[in-house]
Amino acid sequence: MRDWINLRYGTNFTEDDLKSVKDFTLMWNIFDSVTCSTHFSIVRFEQILINQNYDINRFLPFLNYFKERYVVNNEFNNRFQHLNFRNNDRKDLVKEVLLGNNINEKEIILALIIIIFRFRNNLFHGVKDIQVIDEQRSNFENANEILKIIMENF
Repeated sequence: MRDWINLRYGTNFTEDDLKSVKDFTLMWNIFDSVTCSTHFSIVRFEQILINQNYDINRFLPFLNYFKERYVVNNEFNNRFQHLNFRNNDRKDLVKEVLLGNNINEKEIILALIIIIFRFRNNLFHGVKDIQVIDEQRSNFENANEILKIIMENF
């Protein structure tokens, strides 16, 4: 498949360049099945999260990663806009968490999942540019780790 993509789109991806994307598609599939019986929604996950207990310290490195990625001098950069939030995606919650104004542990985890959900939608619906998908490696690697931590409780 990689060879076909490289030929078709003029890219030069290695297997390693695409590993995190492939892993993410599998991890999201498992996450959606395990946590939400294949019917993920932000509201549904928020309801499930209420009854879960997590060590917030495990999520803080990922929160810091996304803060560094999307916030510069207490302002949201262009990358944040490229998450392409929809009306029901709780963008204001994500902003408040990334700015450090909301330190509620469950809402921090929810904000991280919302960011990952935006990755998922942007990837699955073709918004992510295939020619530079390898530049998303660290996003998908961080997303995969967060999904693993959440699924450990299920």
